[in-house]
Amino acid sequence: MSPIKQRLLEAIERTPESLLEQTLTFLEFLTSRTQTALAPDFDSDFDSDTDSNDTILADLKASLHQAKAGQTFPIDELWDGINV
Repeated sequence: MSPIKQRLLEAIERTPESLLEQTLTFLEFLTSRTQTALAPDFDSDFDSDTDSNDTILADLKASLHQAKAGQTFPIDELWDGINV
């Protein structure tokens, strides 16, 4: 098993049951998005020259902390201001 898979499994074990469904939904979203024509747009904000793995991990941890602290937005406001 790869180190990443091992870390994911360990993180899942530490994740509260109440967050597991949201985590799974997000992972499925990422997986489906990378398998579509939208995949190039998904990476448009990522710059491998300036965005290190440590920076990305820190951002992800901050986002998870915000979610756990209830610092979220109502679902009906998530797309405000976005014209698709």
